Amino acid sequence: MKKLLVTFIGLCLMLTLVSGCASSDKNVKTGQLLRIGVCPNYPPVIYKKAGKISGIEADLAQYLSDKLNSPIEFVELPFTELIPSVEKGEIDIIMSGLSLTEARKEKVRFVEPYFNIGQMALIKKSEAGKFSSFEGIYETELKVGCKKGTTGEVFVKENMPKAKVEAFENPEKAIEALNAGTLDMYIGDAPYILNALNDNKNLKALRWLLTTESLAWAMPKNEGYDYIYDRLNEIVLHAKQ
Repeated sequence: MKKLLVTFIGLCLMLTLVSGCASSDKNVKTGQLLRIGVCPNYPPVIYKKAGKISGIEADLAQYLSDKLNSPIEFVELPFTELIPSVEKGEIDIIMSGLSLTEARKEKVRFVEPYFNIGQMALIKKSEAGKFSSFEGIYETELKVGCKKGTTGEVFVKENMPKAKVEAFENPEKAIEALNAGTLDMYIGDAPYILNALNDNKNLKALRWLLTTESLAWAMPKNEGYDYIYDRLNEIVLHAKQ
């Protein structure tokens, strides 16, 4: 977990190397309002604390606002509505722990990925003996939770044919179900899984990454966003050097 946070902090520091622009839904120029689409139930990446949008993505968004002299507005949406809202021009950028996939690339364009993650499985500690190897999760009849519309849901449906799948809008509800015994397992992004262990000492993360994925910011494909798209790519590429 410390390595994850250090990586993101490093990204924040590297942002100082580049100054750039902001956004509108026609032609992006510095100083215009930047509408940031978020689904704030994914700590430590994006979440709400005392009613305020917080987390790594929120800090990065605010940093961009300061550097570009551009106001930002967080637009809260269900995860499944983030990409449709970009397509309809209702938001300018998704900064919400979104994994880059080929299917999503057909609808939005992704900035250079800024972090690599994977899916992990969360179970009760008392059930750990059932999963001595990762192969055990694929052919077992399990009640498995995931976040609706995510790569975790795709993974479960494509790789766990015997599982009974329940997709949740809010992953906290899935953690509650896991604790209550109505789920056997929750599949989710590694940062969320590892963070969830802090408040759920009776749970255990299986140590294997089930997928390899990249997180990236997503934007509309129309040419009015070309300038900010190029600047954000420059920011991330500088951070990765």
